[in-house]
Amino acid sequence: MTDNQRELELVTQPQYEGKISSWELLVPIHTDNFALALAAGYVGGSLKGDAAHDLQAFAGNGLLGFNEEIPSWAILEGEAGDRVLLSFARTGEEPPALASMELLEGPTRITELKAAYFKDEASLENFKASYDAFPDVPVDLVQLATKWPVCEAAERPTNLQEEMVTRTECRSELDFFCGFAAGLISLFSENTFDKAICEFLNEPGKGVARNGRNLLIAFEPRSSQVDIAIWTATVEALRSRFGKRGFDRREFLADVEGRLVDHGPEAASWVRGCRKVIDAEIDVPSLADSENIGRRAAIGVILSHEPSGLEALEKGLEAGPRIRALVTVAVYAFAGLSRIDRSLKSPGPRMEAVLEVGERVSTAASVQVEISTFRTGNDLTRYQAIKVADNMVLERQVEPPAYMAMLIARIKEAGYKVELDDASGQIGIRTGSTNGELIFVEICTQSTPENPIVNLVLPITTLGRRPTVASLKKFMAVAWESSTTVALRELDEAEELVAMATLLLSTLDRDELSFNVERLLRASAELGVKKRKVRRAKN
Repeated sequence: MTDNQRELELVTQPQYEGKISSWELLVPIHTDNFALALAAGYVGGSLKGDAAHDLQAFAGNGLLGFNEEIPSWAILEGEAGDRVLLSFARTGEEPPALASMELLEGPTRITELKAAYFKDEASLENFKASYDAFPDVPVDLVQLATKWPVCEAAERPTNLQEEMVTRTECRSELDFFCGFAAGLISLFSENTFDKAICEFLNEPGKGVARNGRNLLIAFEPRSSQVDIAIWTATVEALRSRFGKRGFDRREFLADVEGRLVDHGPEAASWVRGCRKVIDAEIDVPSLADSENIGRRAAIGVILSHEPSGLEALEKGLEAGPRIRALVTVAVYAFAGLSRIDRSLKSPGPRMEAVLEVGERVSTAASVQVEISTFRTGNDLTRYQAIKVADNMVLERQVEPPAYMAMLIARIKEAGYKVELDDASGQIGIRTGSTNGELIFVEICTQSTPENPIVNLVLPITTLGRRPTVASLKKFMAVAWESSTTVALRELDEAEELVAMATLLLSTLDRDELSFNVERLLRASAELGVKKRKVRRAKN
């Protein structure tokens, strides 16, 4: 805005070079709209048609803000009610003039906020008291402070015009897929479906139907075409009714039926059975995981279409774990990010992960998941950290599997000691005195609960440079002579030389364990390299 003409000037994409300065872009917004943004994960535009009227009505899908200071007229714009100033960090060669107006493209992730400023302590406490009672508003997601850089010098521009919000369908799509993502991430706390979730996130599908199909196949690769069709039709029907008031089971089933007209008599028979269940003519069929996962999960959605019904699905209807997991993801998607419980979208890194996964899944982009054990208790309980898309989402405790107790018993029977490595949290086999060799026990990537497999890994040395051909020949010769595996593994910026043996725990006895331990020790001794302090390599 110029001093002479008081005209609106918008800076959309400033270009700066040279020395970098930083400042705040302050966006005034009605507190009701701020609460909606906290729940929905995005600020700018709106999911609701009846949002409170404030300055942002002139920004359409974006946000109108001011640099460092806000003129008082911007606070008074629109209907009555408290305002909050959203602080975004900005950088450039030179800070713009104080109180100059800028248009920020949107919608913008709520996690990009630096802070939210209230006029005074009373206004802040009133906001907390008003919205802390809402289960879907994570009031602690953003730093809340009392700061009010409002100036009286400027006058309201005369050329402000309200802009239409044009991305409502896009916002609705994001709300659905971010709810879908929150459901997926919530399953990580159970340590039951890690493999299936990671497989899905590695290869999500384009659009609602493809994502529904890929999710089912990740949980049950043997699903029949009819099961896939029924489950996919159910997920599509949820999306078609997303955001509408009420949920009539008969109408919903009719929607699903319309999507199954070309899938033969088996699908038609399933629809007839569901109709009888809804009309209470027959009992609810088994929801166990034994077979027909897709169609059984679809029945679960019809009977429990809200997150509040998930507990009854498991306890009252005795749904199997995989069916309950599929229904969980579906009903959280149907609720949408804006309506699900705040515990699934707070603190900030978790919300960031949910938004990142939701956006990626909606465009068929893969998502990286990292699960690491940072400590193992004396009772062998593993404490794990889970990162999704480089964001820390939760920590969990994993009870030791039954086969681990058996392995420890075999280790002690063979005359070795069980030791926990402080650096990695892994179980180790101490072969002699305190200074003896420590062989690490690592879960094999091919291990399953039905067929547990572990690798015994004896770190030998860290290589300071690439091994020569002669060194590689020596490694191969030692591996052959000791009947074991000698391998190179990545270790930060270098490589680690290790000796390895694989054990099938379903048939393991004391003599087999001793034989493999002795092979590893022999390989280490024959390589004749200088020992180093033990630390763990990447698996």
